[in-house]
Amino acid sequence: MIVSEVVPAQGGMVFPRLVSLLWRRKLVVLSTVTIGVGLSVIGYMFSPAQYSSEAILALNVRKLQALPTESVVSPLPQESPVLRTELDIITSRMMAEKVLLRLDREGFDANGNMVSAPTERTKAGTAAPASGDAASLEDNNRARIDKLLSNVNVANDGRSYTIYISYQADNPKYSAAAANAFGEAYLDYQIDVQTSATRRVSDWLGGKLVSLRTTLEQSERAAADFREKSGLVKANGMTLQSQQIAALNAELANLRAKLAGTEARLSTAIEAAESKSGVSLTEVLSSPAILQLRTEQSRIERSILEIQQSGATQSAQLPQLRSQLNSLKIQVDEEVQQIIDSLRNEINVTHRQQAAVEANLKEIQDSMSTANQALVHADQLDREAAANRAIYESYLTRYKQTIEQDGIASADARMISRAVPAMSKSSPRLKTWLMLGIIAGTALGVIAALLLEFFDRSIRSPEALEALTRLPIIGRIPMLSNRERKDAAHMISDNQSSFGRAVADLQAHLLLSASPKISRAIAITSAGDQEGKTLIVAGLARSLSATGIRTVVVDANFQNPMVAKEFGDQFGPYLEEVIRGRQTLEAAVQHDIASSIDFVATQSSEVPAEYLLGHEQFSKMIAQLKRQYDIVLIDTPAVSSGADAIRVSALVDTTVVVVRRDTARADQVVAAITRLRADGRKIGGIVLNGDRRRGKVAKNDTPFLPMQLAPQKMVKKIAGHVKSRSFTAKA
Repeated sequence: MIVSEVVPAQGGMVFPRLVSLLWRRKLVVLSTVTIGVGLSVIGYMFSPAQYSSEAILALNVRKLQALPTESVVSPLPQESPVLRTELDIITSRMMAEKVLLRLDREGFDANGNMVSAPTERTKAGTAAPASGDAASLEDNNRARIDKLLSNVNVANDGRSYTIYISYQADNPKYSAAAANAFGEAYLDYQIDVQTSATRRVSDWLGGKLVSLRTTLEQSERAAADFREKSGLVKANGMTLQSQQIAALNAELANLRAKLAGTEARLSTAIEAAESKSGVSLTEVLSSPAILQLRTEQSRIERSILEIQQSGATQSAQLPQLRSQLNSLKIQVDEEVQQIIDSLRNEINVTHRQQAAVEANLKEIQDSMSTANQALVHADQLDREAAANRAIYESYLTRYKQTIEQDGIASADARMISRAVPAMSKSSPRLKTWLMLGIIAGTALGVIAALLLEFFDRSIRSPEALEALTRLPIIGRIPMLSNRERKDAAHMISDNQSSFGRAVADLQAHLLLSASPKISRAIAITSAGDQEGKTLIVAGLARSLSATGIRTVVVDANFQNPMVAKEFGDQFGPYLEEVIRGRQTLEAAVQHDIASSIDFVATQSSEVPAEYLLGHEQFSKMIAQLKRQYDIVLIDTPAVSSGADAIRVSALVDTTVVVVRRDTARADQVVAAITRLRADGRKIGGIVLNGDRRRGKVAKNDTPFLPMQLAPQKMVKKIAGHVKSRSFTAKA
């Protein structure tokens, strides 16, 4: 059977435990609080009076713009990091030096007292001090600066652009003067930054303009000299060569157009002449000779037509007229041929003109390539001169603007409230010192109480253990020496032995209590190791056996088995073999002849104990032993060693926790009991082992009679509880 662990949450127990701890250590806490209050009163009495004055500055959200130009130094951005930087500037050593000079000029000495004569720092500029005096003066000034920085406080509330400068000193006038000096030095610093920056920029621009002017003059002169040397003359934005090329291209285009028209007319005239059709060329139609010949040709053709229409076909005029007509046609053809020849001549002339123009154009283009290279270089020189002029003009404009800004610098902040001498001291305050003493004393007291509690691991008293665990102490086993520990078996039957009486009391608590049911299976466990469980188990078993109660002891501690050593091991079989089914329970039960006690021994196993103790066969074995014996005592591992004790406690009627007083830790005991309770285990009580009382009965103990004096009464008590059940004798 496997029992799951439930660890209780103890977060809610912290505060009550802390209160209980402080109550136990109340004397320590009260002592430290008293000491703290006393020291705070002494500190208040001997602390010098301090006065605090405050000056208030406000960063300007709106910037004064006197000129329509950009300032050399831009205004402060309204951002939190910028404001934090300004606070750091005010608390810097550079600003402290300026403040120290102002305070010296106002007549305050190194101690903050007003004097009539100026201090040595003010006189330093008039007379050169000796080397030793200079070193001493420098050390004095350094100390004064450190004091200024340690007493000044510069703050901002994080919700505005307001800066609060407060200074604390033992002189109210000096504190006000120092706070105002820090504010005024900061305002002067801002003006100095703008003025010096403007002058540096104007000086730099003035020197830069001289070099820029020289560069501009050189570039313009170089461009003009090159154009003059290369002959690059422009008219209407174009060079002469470009204009010539444009004119030749236009003339060449006209010649090509004219040549194309002439060739077309020539082709038309040739086709018309070959086909003997009428030629309708402009040259033909406008020729006077051809017009006259065609007029005569038309007259003769009309005459021939009239003769033919009159029927005089045999007229002698017809041959003559026809001869004249043929002659006229031949003359017309000759005139047309002359026109065609003139067209050919015109084409030839046009070709020659075109060739001449093309040659001239090629010659100009060849010379143009060289001129273009010179022109490109000239344009580059012109661009450089123009760029230099633009830079020079921009620098000149900015230089004039910067000169105009000189003398109108204004701070980015203003003082809205000057510091005034305080009427009452700011420190020390009695309430503050008392509160500080109480808090410090309480803190030290709590720490001291926690440290004492942390290092105090012992169980201070049985009553404290009962209150802490809310369990009764049912047995107090006295502390035994090594010799007594070896003779513990014989001390059980000795009525004069404190150990025997203590075991008898424990037996009486377990068997003669008012419980309606006798605990027949009892698990003996402890919070930690080496608590004496086996000693208690052996002593209780021997005491029970001496009264005639059939008792069996089971060693369930696989981690550190000790039962076999206590009663004399007969070398098995062991508990593991019974659980794993290799041996029967009857074979594993051994008998101690000296005490008539039966026991089941155990030896260390390689198998994890949780697999064996959580096995179903183990629970069946415990149930069988409860039927066969009156009392079953089980020696279990410590609760801190794992869940083995929790598993065993689930199979028994009650569990007894053994606590060794001199070695056990109270917190470990409480944790073990809390763990058992969280799993619903019944805890019969605590056995305090190693008790300091020897043979005495404590006033809180129940006066149970030792078992050796009333064995028959004990047997009758047991028989009354188990009369309805029959016991099976051990085989």
